[in-house]
Amino acid sequence: MNFNPIIINILFLILPAKDYHIFTTDRPEIKLKNSLYSKQTINTHKLKNNNFYLLVKGHKDYDIIISTTQKETYEKAKLLKKTELFDKTTFPSQVNLSESCYTVTTEAKTIKNCLEDDEQLISLSYQGFIEKINSCFISENWFESSISNLLINLENGSTSYISGDELIFSPNLKFIYSYANDGIDFDGIALHQMIDKKAQPVLISDYELEEKYKFNFSSFGKVYWVSDSCFYAYNDKEYYKFLIQDKRITYHNEYKENSIHSENSKFIIKVDELKDGTIRYMSWDKPKTVDDKPSFVLYNGETEQQNKDGLGYDYRFKNGEYIYIIENNIETINAKRRMLRVYKNSDEILYTSLTDLNKLKKKK
Repeated sequence: MNFNPIIINILFLILPAKDYHIFTTDRPEIKLKNSLYSKQTINTHKLKNNNFYLLVKGHKDYDIIISTTQKETYEKAKLLKKTELFDKTTFPSQVNLSESCYTVTTEAKTIKNCLEDDEQLISLSYQGFIEKINSCFISENWFESSISNLLINLENGSTSYISGDELIFSPNLKFIYSYANDGIDFDGIALHQMIDKKAQPVLISDYELEEKYKFNFSSFGKVYWVSDSCFYAYNDKEYYKFLIQDKRITYHNEYKENSIHSENSKFIIKVDELKDGTIRYMSWDKPKTVDDKPSFVLYNGETEQQNKDGLGYDYRFKNGEYIYIIENNIETINAKRRMLRVYKNSDEILYTSLTDLNKLKKKK
């Protein structure tokens, strides 16, 4: 059985304080201008198969690559079974909501708002609970139909706003997609990243962004995540794939030293130690080389010693339901000295040998 398409598909598819009260009476500030983007440039062209391709600059760590895809691919994404992260039925005891007010009491602080506190606020509603980050969402509907979803952590009381009518989460809650609006007449898209249980903006579209990239961000309905970095959308004309590319790989000076540099007939793999002490997995689908952008990147891997004598190490990386393991079997001299294992939900779907390129360089 040929497991290489599986890897390619994975690529395209990562102390109580005293109580005090905060009354959020001001309308949340949601920046929609250039402060969210770093040196935006237009990079649009037609591929050989006439598919559309657009590179949009997000905030400092991410680019968004938009390309067209087939209806069949979009339909498959709709059928993927996802873990439901957003529970609209659970109502934590810390949350109190009436027709005109809400109060969320946490260990560190209390967050409260009422309709009478601000004439711009026209309605309130409870959106749901996310057990994974012990947080709830309260929707504040402002004048001119500008909806902002307030994310409140039920332990430390940290808060952040996400603009939009509906929140759609990536499988492991790394990113959040929503339908953004500016409160007057523009609808578009918003992408936020979860960092320390708070939502940080990656991209929020507006008229200026549409004009810059000559692309209509306001025409999409529901989207479907297929991984923590990829989702599919449809706008009544075309089917699109949105791929969130971590540009720290090429733009940030994070590299310290290489641990694994191997290949087989289908791909090249590197495992690097970074300056912050973590390890990173990168792979390139051939005929790409390491001089190209990686096809696939995973951060925050784990190093596991194979035995108490320290003669070999396994490097483990998790990506949702998938686990990648690079085995560095130092005592083995046959073809299984360097191996790649891939598991999906504990089932092994790939086990293949790799050639140690570092060793070959030393021989030369």
